[in-house]
Amino acid sequence: MRNNWVFGIVVLVGLFCLSNCTGDRNSTGESILSEEDRIQVKADTFGVTSALDSCAAISLTPDSFLLGECETHFGAIKADILTQLACPEGFQYPSKIAVAPGDTIELNPVVDSVCLNLYYNTWYGDGSSPIGINVYEIDRQGLLENERYPSNLQLSDYCSLDESTCATTYSSIVIPNAPMDSSYSTETEQYTPTIRIKLSDDFAKRFFAIKDFSTQEAFNKQFKGLYICTDFGGSNVLYVKDMVMTVFYHFTMLRPSTTDSIIYDTKSFYANEEVRQVNRYTYPDRENILQQYAQVEDTNYIVSPANIYTRLTVRMDSILDRIEEQIGNDSTLYSVYVNKADLTIDVLYSEIGTDRPRDAWDTPAPHMMLIKENQLDSFFITNQLPSDTCAVVATLTTSVDSLDNVLYSYTYNLSTMLTQQLRNKKNVSELRFALVPVSVIANSSTNIITSIKQMQTISATRIRSANNSTNPMDIEMVYCSFNRTR
Repeated sequence: MRNNWVFGIVVLVGLFCLSNCTGDRNSTGESILSEEDRIQVKADTFGVTSALDSCAAISLTPDSFLLGECETHFGAIKADILTQLACPEGFQYPSKIAVAPGDTIELNPVVDSVCLNLYYNTWYGDGSSPIGINVYEIDRQGLLENERYPSNLQLSDYCSLDESTCATTYSSIVIPNAPMDSSYSTETEQYTPTIRIKLSDDFAKRFFAIKDFSTQEAFNKQFKGLYICTDFGGSNVLYVKDMVMTVFYHFTMLRPSTTDSIIYDTKSFYANEEVRQVNRYTYPDRENILQQYAQVEDTNYIVSPANIYTRLTVRMDSILDRIEEQIGNDSTLYSVYVNKADLTIDVLYSEIGTDRPRDAWDTPAPHMMLIKENQLDSFFITNQLPSDTCAVVATLTTSVDSLDNVLYSYTYNLSTMLTQQLRNKKNVSELRFALVPVSVIANSSTNIITSIKQMQTISATRIRSANNSTNPMDIEMVYCSFNRTR
């Protein structure tokens, strides 16, 4: 059906030519143009090839964190968190107070407990299944300020997981859809499910002994951070939005002539954007899953976070050969412009009839980026934005066919990218792209993209492959040439 547009263009061009040949008056414009001055317009369709590939890791500062373990249609995922805590620079626990000029009272603060709060909005998997959360101190190398850490970093480089570094007495058991506690936000006017984890008395004493809060660097030398993981349950993954650790302590005001006063106070330490945080993902059986789905001819998959990608290959030599066949191969005489090069990728998705709930594995990504494979790492490391010559972002769109079926797709305009490549004197034989699910932030008034990150939620997008028997991927192209010497 996609070839209909090519037929339509040819018919329109033919009608235009006939209308210019019906009489002397109408043929005047054509008669004054020499062959060298004619603009040649051609339309064609070019195929692509597609294949699955694994994503080793992603590197980003998360907006939320995955925590837990569960099975999906694309294997098991296990997610845990390494995080520093922000130093309250200049803070001191109160040690004395002035009660009169030249007269002070010693306070002698004592720690009561330390509590870690995890705030989550939602989860993936079975919300009725319990999950056990444990916490350790990072006791080996700490997280560095300017280092970009991959999502599959080697845990043993940072945590020994010795009993002495365990910050909990026992695992905290949580049922996601039945939280024991919640916190109210005056901004959103909503309650956020909250997991309150009481850390061990030994950890509380160790942390309370820290006295140097002069700088973040000084604080990190005394306390490298926390490793938060699950050690029970394998049916759900929490989306943790915020984390904060609170110290509860008291001090006594000893009064020689009156009753002593006991004052209770708290101090919170936040895991926020000021410090380093790493969300770690592991896929124990990914290679087996990749081999299994690679055998499916008609379908490709893009699975996040940092799991499976689809790689596309565009044969530039075939496109160039076809263009030269149509308009000639003398690049010194003719310049070629690609006026249109649309790659439409059909998404195999239905709101009904699936065997999993709507928040499950087969929900497609709202935004999908097509990026040159050799620029994938540098694009995100240097926080680039999409450009027509490197990467193109498409939004999941819908349409309705003649039978009122809802169709989902991504469409990419590759005209600028292919024009640049065809004019490149060092033209390559092929272009290799990766389809990457991304999260997009855009200006609300201009709709211009201001930030883009690799998607970090659990999702899987199924698409028709280049080998699909009913509607394979292809590039619908319109190109033209004109005489460069004129």
